[in-house]
Amino acid sequence: MSADVQVRPVDEPLTPPFGGAQIWEPAIDAVYPYIERMSLLVGRWGFKKGELPEAEYRKLLDGRAQAQFERLMRENKMRRLFVPRAAVAWHSCRPEGDALIIYPHGGGEPIRQDFPRQQINEKLCISDFFREEGDILGCFTVTVGSAEATAELARMKEAGEYQDYFFWTGFAAEYTDAVAEWAHIRMLEPLGGRQGARFGPGYPSCPDTALTRTIAELTEAHRIGVKVTDSNMLEPEMSTSAILAHRPRARIFNRLV
Repeated sequence: MSADVQVRPVDEPLTPPFGGAQIWEPAIDAVYPYIERMSLLVGRWGFKKGELPEAEYRKLLDGRAQAQFERLMRENKMRRLFVPRAAVAWHSCRPEGDALIIYPHGGGEPIRQDFPRQQINEKLCISDFFREEGDILGCFTVTVGSAEATAELARMKEAGEYQDYFFWTGFAAEYTDAVAEWAHIRMLEPLGGRQGARFGPGYPSCPDTALTRTIAELTEAHRIGVKVTDSNMLEPEMSTSAILAHRPRARIFNRLV
């Protein structure tokens, strides 16, 4: 057998926890444990080590940076500025070459979604992660945004409150990612816990941004106040979406050529 031939493992059939779309609204602080602290403090807020000695850098992170983090978590809970909402869904699907054929729950025309295949390494494609005989596809759209949050950020900027604006926008972006992780874990709990991988539209293994619109339709994202622009962007800005490849072998891969 040629080394280039991909042999799929034998996958057991699975029953989704529910069919179609549901709306989940977690408590604000229920999502806080899923915030990646270092990604926020270092990546979003720029508290980098630079030439600081390790002891001084640790003092900075655990002191001033952590104090800002805790302040924003307290204020967000009190003011309900960024409120997490998730539109989640399970639908039937089956792989067909480098595509997934999605069968919307409750009927409707099947949807074909094509994906690129690696030309190097393992020559992976997202469709490889699904059972040939038929499988289930999880997807979600999540947001922490609202018209009120957008207006408040605009007010900060216009009022010259640039530091607060900087901290809040970074917090909102990381909080959005935390809601995505929370939804991912909760969706897969009935199937044995967090496993596999999620793929967002626009990334190398899933570059078709039109998938954003498909996910929004499959999850009924309008029910949480999220819409898709003509350029396939989500509004409010503090929103994201993804499909779930739930099999344990599924994993993120980026290099395609």
